[in-house]
Amino acid sequence: MASHEYDIAIIGAGIIGLFIAYELSHYNAKILVIDKNVEPGFGVSKGHAGVIHVVQPPPQHSEK
Repeated sequence: MASHEYDIAIIGAGIIGLFIAYELSHYNAKILVIDKNVEPGFGVSKGHAGVIHVVQPPPQHSEK
């Protein structure tokens, strides 16, 4: 059996766990996300059909 080492373990692949993993992915760290469901984000919101949209910052307005 292979041994794997991680710097960070995130329990839960809901919207918060995935967002934390996304933010931490900008650093040089090995991240493990664990969830009880078979797919990340499963059951996040019945109103969104389990679809997680990319978080986009508000548009930047240029100075004139």
